[in-house]
Amino acid sequence: MKNLIIPLIVLMTVIAFSGCVQSDSSNINGLSSNINNDLKNGDNNYNQAVKDLNAFSYISASTNCNNALSNFNSAKALATQGLSYAQDSKDNILINYMQLTVSEIDSRVNATLELQQAISYLQKNDTIDGNQHAASANNFMDASVNFQKQQEDIVNQNPSKFK
Repeated sequence: MKNLIIPLIVLMTVIAFSGCVQSDSSNINGLSSNINNDLKNGDNNYNQAVKDLNAFSYISASTNCNNALSNFNSAKALATQGLSYAQDSKDNILINYMQLTVSEIDSRVNATLELQQAISYLQKNDTIDGNQHAASANNFMDASVNFQKQQEDIVNQNPSKFK
């Protein structure tokens, strides 16, 4: 009887703790919806800032840039945490994916900062510097899209790793 109780207790303990321990992959999956929400909100704010800028509504454009920057910075903090989980997993596919995610978000942050500079110059009727910063913002957003495409390639090549 004693021989059955000890293995039973060990088995129950293992089962209890296995539900509490999460893998690095599941930790990353848990962060992904929050990252995506922050990116979606940041993109909406950024796009509205561009529309406002094109309509010469500089105050609204600046407000939307600040909101975009806040969302992108929140996404970056979560993605950096995800990168840490990926590095802990030592899974090169997850590491590469999360590095691309951080790079994508960095590009969006840089685009937003450039757009803020463009707004500042255009408010002063300095169209030359304003347009240069607006062009730089577009270049950063293009880079962001390239990082996104690379992420999609990784997901398509490794569907079992991503939910």
